[in-house]
Amino acid sequence: MALHQIQSMIRPSTLKEAWKAKAEQCESARFLGGGIDVVLYTPSSVTTLIDLAGLGLSDVREDVSGLMIGGTTTMTEAIESAAVKAYAGAFLIRVLKEVASPLQRNAATFGGTLGSAHPWSDVIPALLVLDAELDVYDGSDRAIGLEAYLEGRGNDVAPIICAIRLPGELRPARGAFATFTRTAFDVGLLNVACVGSIDGGAWKDVRIAVGGTPGLAARLRGVEKGLVGSAADDALIEEASAAAADAIDARDDLRASGEYRRILARTLVGRCLAEISEGSTG
Repeated sequence: MALHQIQSMIRPSTLKEAWKAKAEQCESARFLGGGIDVVLYTPSSVTTLIDLAGLGLSDVREDVSGLMIGGTTTMTEAIESAAVKAYAGAFLIRVLKEVASPLQRNAATFGGTLGSAHPWSDVIPALLVLDAELDVYDGSDRAIGLEAYLEGRGNDVAPIICAIRLPGELRPARGAFATFTRTAFDVGLLNVACVGSIDGGAWKDVRIAVGGTPGLAARLRGVEKGLVGSAADDALIEEASAAAADAIDARDDLRASGEYRRILARTLVGRCLAEISEGSTG
């Protein structure tokens, strides 16, 4: 779809310039990252695009805090990054390869994915279980946990997402991801990300996030708490999977019913936990 209504393109060289332009243009302007959502969902009232490409936010690197992924980094750039490959057993790369099509991954950015208006995302569950933190700019620099950012998403003017930071010492030893789609490149009807470790035959640490309910992905902390310290056997995985199905905010939409999503949650959470359990050497 062509954006015939766009009358101007602003290309700021600093975050301050970008934020000032948005404040001046208000609802008639949109930030431009990869451009996928801009093309698909921009209302006719938007006449100005603020291009973030010149702000130097496409870096991927390891630093003292862990792994840093710039906000305008594309999915493809992350997949090709040696630093991302070396992080958490390449868990994030395995997830990213499930996202959309290769052509879309060439354009889709991390900041655009997290700031998108729609609720479904394969990336958000994975970043939640990796304890992601965001560097954002909304007139000043600040850091905010991904969970806190998602809770406030849509309530105010969205900040510019400058970077996604993943902790240097990741407690869980293994990660698993599962999504259910009609076709290979379709939006998932439900997605699940888990990371966990097993010590002495018992769950030492586990994190579970479910998305596409069809609401935003969320951690299932109650289910996680019930696993920690308990035997990593098939019976417990089945019990935890059933609890996860009950815990999610499953609702109907045009793509699936809430009841079907609960069935998917039980299956996919069980699949992810079993994968971690079977692959653990603890």
